[in-house]
Amino acid sequence: MNTQKKALALILHSSSYDRLYQGMSCALAALALGREVKLFFTYWALETLRKDASNALVLDEEANAHKKILEKNLKEGHMQKISELYVQAKTMGAKFYACTQSMGLLNISRDELVKEVDKSMGLTTFLVEALEDQILFI
Repeated sequence: MNTQKKALALILHSSSYDRLYQGMSCALAALALGREVKLFFTYWALETLRKDASNALVLDEEANAHKKILEKNLKEGHMQKISELYVQAKTMGAKFYACTQSMGLLNISRDELVKEVDKSMGLTTFLVEALEDQILFI
């Protein structure tokens, strides 16, 4: 039996709260278990790493049907804001990567991103870095 812990690499593409929350929950659980975690932010998820990103509740069509439940739990402190989950993951050792192609598409410069971002890179480079990792696309 292999006792070495495999790293977890997550590709996050949506800015919808439910998808980001689930991705960050997976990341935090893996970190708590002593696994290395790499987070690759692309497309709309990348926008949540802007320094001026709001903590507004962004939901896709499916999650929007449950908006009242999510708003209530956020207000009552039963769920965390995405920005808080980012800080917690970074504190626990997660690596944050910004997709350079999405940065170009969305006209986002490196200076506009939060300090949690370790590097910007393309998808190919990220996949090479995550070659031996368990990869999840959320």
